[in-house]
Parts: sequence; structure tokens; C-alpha cells
Amino acid sequence: MKIFSFLKQQTKTDLIPEHVIRRVVDYMPDFYKTHRQYINCLEYINNREWELALDSLIELADETEHYFSEEFWIGLANSADKMKLSDKAKYCRKQIKRNARDIKSNIPFGWTTIKYDNDHFQHYISEKLKEELASERRVKDKVKELIKKDGVHLKSHGRSGFLYIAENGKIAEIEFELGVNGLILYFNNMTNWSLPIKQSITKEEKQGIKSKIINWAAETKNAIEFYH
Repeated sequence: MKIFSFLKQQTKTDLIPEHVIRRVVDYMPDFYKTHRQYINCLEYINNREWELALDSLIELADETEHYFSEEFWIGLANSADKMKLSDKAKYCRKQIKRNARDIKSNIPFGWTTIKYDNDHFQHYISEKLKEELASERRVKDKVKELIKKDGVHLKSHGRSGFLYIAENGKIAEIEFELGVNGLILYFNNMTNWSLPIKQSITKEEKQGIKSKIINWAAETKNAIEFYH
């Protein structure tokens, strides 16, 4: 999303520093939650010291040298404007230009990026954002209907998608990509039942799910590869 498009979508509520800072903290990737500046920010929020909370978020980005989203910086810049902190607002807007220069693409809100070189990047994503996206996907894939039908269900989203394994009123999810020789299943990433509540999958349950997938693949003539 272009910066100007984002600005047009801002509401008065979004421009209130308290709301902006709380939202930024709420969508912070877990990687940063043990960082000194993040912990400081929470303390300042609890004490309603919004300028110090804003300072901590700026320093968090500075100390890690990671790239935070354009929306992160726009929110902080607008908040700094509201608090008459013109130098800090100017600094935040410089970081948007830094993103454009170094990353050359927009970083989604709730994401951060580490740049190793022009071809190699690492991303951290907010767990809250992941859950929201997962909820949207489950609605699209009609998972509430699948949970009633024991078995393996494939839902494709182009060259990727999910296998939903329904068993006794529970759903496990396995992400896949379409490879040269068939479906590449990220089986090791599945550690929990997703619905109706998140709960750990036992070693025996996981082995049973693997057997079901192998049988399903044979019956449906889907070539599969378990990625390790």
C-alpha cells in the first residue's frame, strides 16, 4: 500500500498517540518482547507516559537496526506531531525513506525485516497478526464445515495451501507448496491441533496423522513429500 493511500485511510482515532502506541505494541512480533526497550515501553504505557513510550519504540528500532513497517513509522510520526515533537516526527519519516531505499518494497504492518544483503532477508511477524490471517483463511476455506468430516481435506490457494486433518471434532493444519514432483508438506511445523482450541499434538497423534495423509495421497493419487 502506498504511503499516501494509507494516510487517506487514517481516522481521528488512529491519530491519537495513546491508540497508535498501544496498537503498535499489540502487534509487535514476539522476537522483541524480551528487549529492554519493549519492556520499558510497556512500563511507560502503564504509567500513561506517552512521550517516553514513543521514545522506547524508536530506540527499539534503532538498537536492533531492523526495518519496521511504514505504518509503524507513520503512526509514530503522527503521534510525535500530536505531542509537538517535531524532531522525532521528522526522524520517523526519515525511516520510511530508509525502508524505500534499502528494502525497495513495503513492509506489512506487524512485520519487521532484517536485511543481510540485496538478496537475503529475514522477517519477524506478529503472532496476533498471524492469528488474524489464519482466522480469515479458515473462514475462506470453510473449516467449520470440515471439522465435522473426519479425514484429510485439501484447500489450495494457487501454488500453496493447507491440508486440514479432521479427527474426532478437532482440526490440524499443514501448510503445503506445489513442488516439481508434487505437494511439499511442512509437516514438522504442525505441533498443535488448531481447532476448536489450540492444544498440543502428541507424538502418537502426529504419527497417526502422517499415516492418514499417506493413505489419502495414495487414494487421491497426489504425490507428496514431507519436508524436514
